[in-house]
Amino acid sequence: MYTVSERDMLRSIAYILDEKGRTDLSAIIQSSKFVYEPQWAFSGIISYQRKLYASLRVPIKCRKIIEENLEEISKIACDLYIDDDKYYFYGINNIGILPIQTEDVVFESKHIVLEKDSIFSNFIKFLIEDENVNELQKQYLFEACECGSNNNLLSATVMLGASAEMLLLDFCNAYYEYLVFENDTEVYEAFERKVLKARCAHDRLTEFLKRAKSNATYFKGLGFEDIDLNFSFFDIIRQTRNDSGHPTGNTITLEQFKMYLTNYQHFLPKVIAAIESIKSDII
Repeated sequence: MYTVSERDMLRSIAYILDEKGRTDLSAIIQSSKFVYEPQWAFSGIISYQRKLYASLRVPIKCRKIIEENLEEISKIACDLYIDDDKYYFYGINNIGILPIQTEDVVFESKHIVLEKDSIFSNFIKFLIEDENVNELQKQYLFEACECGSNNNLLSATVMLGASAEMLLLDFCNAYYEYLVFENDTEVYEAFERKVLKARCAHDRLTEFLKRAKSNATYFKGLGFEDIDLNFSFFDIIRQTRNDSGHPTGNTITLEQFKMYLTNYQHFLPKVIAAIESIKSDII
């Protein structure tokens, strides 16, 4: 019926936007729906050829940015469409919206309704399925996701920070047991004093990093090629948590929090795997 199908049009627009470096628009287009809207009116270009327009249905939060860039997107669509005797394509003249799709997520006795396939719902499902994450960690992170999904970002950041600090302490305890196994009294006693009994999380992280760098070969074997880069996430979360948990006046945006959460989803299992590897070294 149409010389370019609705599905092919949508994918082609997204591809061209990617080629032009407009990855922001491309991502939105890939989550949208393209629909042709044939008209009864004739085009006046050739006999019996009718006008053809299209509408683009986009996620609710993305409508404004698409409206601001509609001229560019519509021009791409016109370039792609091959006019024939039946229709002359005039471009996209209508921006609609797609309804938010939700899903029920149940964790222990808690129930939450989240946007389907969102960062928050995917993270919670990851937690439910991963048996290596302990229950207290899961509770911290479930509440971080719940608060984040409701845009309660200060609370969400505090809970994510608490999870990160707990993860750091678990890592430090595992490495301490390894040092005890190595039976260098001076080294493990200093680690206990400076790291495990540190006055605050800042001091613990600083002292831990010093010792990780001095034993870089061992940590490389655990999967951490660059100590500062690999463990910088601990410090980012701690700093953000402190800003959120104290009256500093600093705030975090929803997009920033989503970025932290996404990074943490990759970081968490890596550290847990390293902890298990350390434990296997001292059996």
